[in-house]
Amino acid sequence: MADDAKPLSAGFETTMVRMFKGPPELVFDCFVEPEHFAKWWGPLGCENEIYTLDARPGGQISLRMAGPGYDHVMGGEFLEIDKPKRLVFLSKAFEAPGGGWGIVNRNTIIFEAENGQTKVSTHVRVERAEGALVLGALSGMKTGWGQSLERLGDLVGGGGKMDLEISDRKVVIVRAFDARPEQIFQALTDPAVFPLWWCSGGGEIETMDVRPGGKWSLLQTSPDGSTHRFWGEYREIEPSTRLVMTQGFDAYEDVEVEYVLAEEWGRTRLTRTMRFPDNDYRDGMVQSGFYWVASDSYDTLARLLAA
Repeated sequence: MADDAKPLSAGFETTMVRMFKGPPELVFDCFVEPEHFAKWWGPLGCENEIYTLDARPGGQISLRMAGPGYDHVMGGEFLEIDKPKRLVFLSKAFEAPGGGWGIVNRNTIIFEAENGQTKVSTHVRVERAEGALVLGALSGMKTGWGQSLERLGDLVGGGGKMDLEISDRKVVIVRAFDARPEQIFQALTDPAVFPLWWCSGGGEIETMDVRPGGKWSLLQTSPDGSTHRFWGEYREIEPSTRLVMTQGFDAYEDVEVEYVLAEEWGRTRLTRTMRFPDNDYRDGMVQSGFYWVASDSYDTLARLLAA
């Protein structure tokens, strides 16, 4: 997956995987049709004026991006187009007065149909990074891409707000919220708030003793009337910053879950890492629809925080 350990310079690579509630053909078109591209490209608050978006190998990209604190031209070039499966293009920023660009990124986008949805894997590799302004821009590259994909999700009818990474015995999901860390930490630990959003709400707290060694248990009633129990134990608590706990489901054994909260561009990034005893257990959970259950729960949490 992403190699975020590399320095912020030429050769840096990162990968984001997000799910969208729309078919691959629709999501793909949003990358190559000017009227669609203008509506989602760039971070939250960005407005685009498309000059050129010539979607063919060798076709050029040119647009003006403007938002809070910035107003600049972006260039680029389409390299590979295999609709609706694969798209490769260069994006270029920080045009020099004498020609050339300070940043050149190679973006490889893979579109895969999954159960009526679309999984989009976005791999970004920095090909060139020169100039004094470049380091700051690169440090926000992943966040900027993430916010672009959020806007894309809104455009196609849902999804696009949560990153997913699967590795050996581990699943990591990341989402940013328009709230302070202490608000989100309260939503994770307050027995009056937690059941309002966990599994999209409707649960009943049986016990929630938030201290190292304390137990928690929540009874969830499904629309069909069946009940399921989530349970576990708190291990480490660092208010507004980090929470480590275990999580079990019905008769399944528990797994370790770590929540880390960090401020990012005026928002809070919530990283949830789940560590499994083996990959079969991990895969069973992922294949059960975990992504959309977590995504819908976080959508409920976002609405709760906004209220």
